[in-house]
This record gives sequence, C-alpha cells and structure tokens, in this order.
Amino acid sequence: MKRTRRLLAVALLCLGAGLTACASSKAGMDAPELPARHWLEETPGVPVEKKGKLDAVVANLYDPAKKFTFEDCVYLTIQQSPLLVNSAVNLEIKRLALTNAIWKYLPEPRMTMTVSNNLTSYNKNEPDIPGDYGRTKMRVGFYAAFPNPIATYFEHQVQRLMVNLAISTHRKAVGEAIYKIASAYMRLHAQRLILAEQEKLLPVAKEMTTYWKQLESVDGRQGVSLNLATQHEREQEIRLEKAKMQEVIQLTELKILAGVDPQQKLNVDTKSAESILKGFDGRKLKWEERWDKSEDDLLLRSQIKLADYNIMISWAAYVPDMRIDINNYPPAGQAQPVGGTDDTFLHLTFDFPLIDWGRRYRGVQTARMQKAQAFNQQARQRTDYSNTWLRAEQRVSLAETNLRLARLNEETAKMQYTEAKVSFDQGLAELPVVSKQQEKLIQSQIKLIEAELEYRLANLEWMYVASLLQESFLGLPGGE
Repeated sequence: MKRTRRLLAVALLCLGAGLTACASSKAGMDAPELPARHWLEETPGVPVEKKGKLDAVVANLYDPAKKFTFEDCVYLTIQQSPLLVNSAVNLEIKRLALTNAIWKYLPEPRMTMTVSNNLTSYNKNEPDIPGDYGRTKMRVGFYAAFPNPIATYFEHQVQRLMVNLAISTHRKAVGEAIYKIASAYMRLHAQRLILAEQEKLLPVAKEMTTYWKQLESVDGRQGVSLNLATQHEREQEIRLEKAKMQEVIQLTELKILAGVDPQQKLNVDTKSAESILKGFDGRKLKWEERWDKSEDDLLLRSQIKLADYNIMISWAAYVPDMRIDINNYPPAGQAQPVGGTDDTFLHLTFDFPLIDWGRRYRGVQTARMQKAQAFNQQARQRTDYSNTWLRAEQRVSLAETNLRLARLNEETAKMQYTEAKVSFDQGLAELPVVSKQQEKLIQSQIKLIEAELEYRLANLEWMYVASLLQESFLGLPGGE
C-alpha cells in the first residue's frame, strides 16, 4: 500500500510539473481572439503606390463634407467590406501554415518520464535480484524523430504556393467587389437622372388638371376629363415616390457593399461613374491575351505546379523514417549489472515497411491523376472564358442596338413635341395635345437613360471579364 501511495504521489508530482510549465507560458494572456487583422493594413495585392489612398479614405469617413467618388468607394470597400473577410482570413491561415512548414525542417525533441513500481513481488526472495527491487523508479528519456527531408522540402514549397494562391484568391474577391461597386455607382447615377426626369412629369400633370378645371368652370359642367386629369396627376406623384425609393434602395445597396452602416450618411458623387469606362473598347482586345493576364489562369497554373509538388511528396513516402532516442533501456548484450549504475544509451532507429501492399505506389498514382485533372480543368476553364467573352461581346452589341433605337425614339418624340408646340402657339392645337407629346418626350428620355445604363453595364461586364477593371486598382497578377 505504501509503495502504491508513493507511486501515485510521484505521478501527480510529474503531472503537476507539466501543467505548471504549460500554465507559465499562458500566464497573463487574454482570452482567445480572432485572427490578427494585419491583412487590413497590408492589403495583399494592392500596389504600394496606392496604399496611401486606403488610409486617406477611412480617415475622413465621418466628415459630413466628404463626397465619395468611385475611386474613394473602392478603397473604402477594400478596407472594410464584409465581402472580403473570408478570403483575407483564409490568407492569414495559409501564412500560419507556411510558418509551420518552415519549422518542420527541425526535429522536435521530446522528453519521456516513466514512473514504475511492482504490482507483484514474486521474486523478492531470489538471490540475484538488484538492491532496488520493489522500489518506485523513475526513468527519464529523450527522443527526436527526424523529418523526412524530401517530404519536408516539398511541403514547404506547397505552403509557399498556397500563400500565393490565397493572395490571388483574395485579389479575385477584391476584383469582384470592385465590379459590384462600379455597377452600383452606375445604377445609382442612372436612377438619379431618371428621378430628375420623373420630376418634370408632375408639373405637366398639374398643368393639365388646372386646364380642365378652368375649362369646365367656363362651360359650367363637370366631365370625366377633370377626373382623369386628377387621377393622372396622382399617378405621377406615386411614380415620383417610387423613383425616390428606388434611389434610396440603390444607395443602401452601395453602403452594404462598401461595409458602411446603412443608417450612416454617405455622400456619393455618382458623376464619377461616367469615367469608369473611359478608354475601354473591348473590340480592340483579344480574349487569348487577356486570359494570360487573368487571376483564373494564374490560379490554374499554380494548381498544376501544386500537383507536381504533391507527386514528389508521394514519392518521399519511400524514404525511411529516422529517430534518435536517449534513455536507460539497454540493447541486446548490454544488460545492466545487478549492483551497478544504469547506463545511458543512444539509439538510432530506421523505420520502413517491408511490405506496404502497394499503398505508397497508389499514393503516387493518385497524385499523378490529380495533376491530369488540373490540366483538364485548365483547358475547360479556358474554353469557358472564351465563351464568357463571346457572351459579353454579344450583350454589348445588343445593348448598343437598343441604345440606337432609344435615341431614335427620343429624337422622334422631340420632333413630335416641337411640332405640337408650334401648332399650339399658332392656335392650331389645344394644350392637351402639347402635354401628351411632352410626356411622351420625357418618357422617351427616361427610356434613353435606361438604354444607356444597359449599354454601360454590358461594357462594364466585358471590362471585368477582361480583368481591366480590377487591374486599374490592383495591377497585374503576381507570379506563381
């Protein structure tokens, strides 16, 4: 019983020492936190010369006189948009994995502590037992498993490539956010132009209501024309309210994309949206040249290189494992003497399977087939890119046709209104005819604004597919 108590006491002492060592390294630390957000400061993928604009945007975010241009809103989005959090945190994870891969070059020394005591004492009366028979004994040993040099080297290269892939993925997410911001700016700008045109319709409707009131008061009768004019005036008021609400919705969508509280005031300069497409002509570009400069092509080429590394890691499984142990356990022929002091031994162990039933070979073959998949994916996505380019080009052509038609209709409506106005001035036409033509003119101008928006959005999509939109802010993609 005493021996058992001593055994438990020593075991508890060792356990307490281990826990104390762990606690000492954690002493004074705060509760676990989210991953460090230095990616907001480093903003991977953004050219160095443009990082000053990132700080300048957020510094006066709450300045009531600040008017955000399209460029300001893009840098604001890069700083704090929730759309970019996932890819940025993933980049942080890959950087930590790269650090782990670097430290794997070094063996990890470990210590073993073994506390032993007899559960039975069948041999205590034997003449050749050692003097410490039946006593509690504690043995300390050390060992270190050496890393597989080939596997470690290529795992390091894999993690370096994974960091580059994470940066490229983050740049792709930033590019998508820039595209959404540009689209929101164009829609908001068009909606404000439509609202300005919509406000012109209400005075025309009110003028017609007044006209019918005066006419019927002279005739001394109540007809349906006044009722219809009143209804039409109410309709224009509701349409104006709808246009204002649509403007609010577009501005709210822009705030959400930029990571700004929807309740916060954001003064937006939508006229800057007119310069987004400046100098862009998709018909002068070739999709083959733009594909070579896209983030997707870089990602796919990196996947092929990653598959090469994985093949080498699979081959590295044929290298034996090596381990060094330092302890008091004697090898064969080195038995400890009965009355002497325990010797310390150095053990060098090589470990490898004699028969693995084809496991390592299948691993190599699997890695090779994954490389073949990467090649096939690259070819397939290149074809998809050419099809996307073609659809973008066709959409621009269709939008261009609709724009020409809308301009023609607007010119026709302007001519009809001018003719009605001249006839009215000469006393050949009544006011309702002029008002009707004026409304048709304003409606055609609204249709023209919508057609211009469709055309600009189609060109914006083509510019985004060609990677020129994001390239103006982020520069060309990096290397593999």
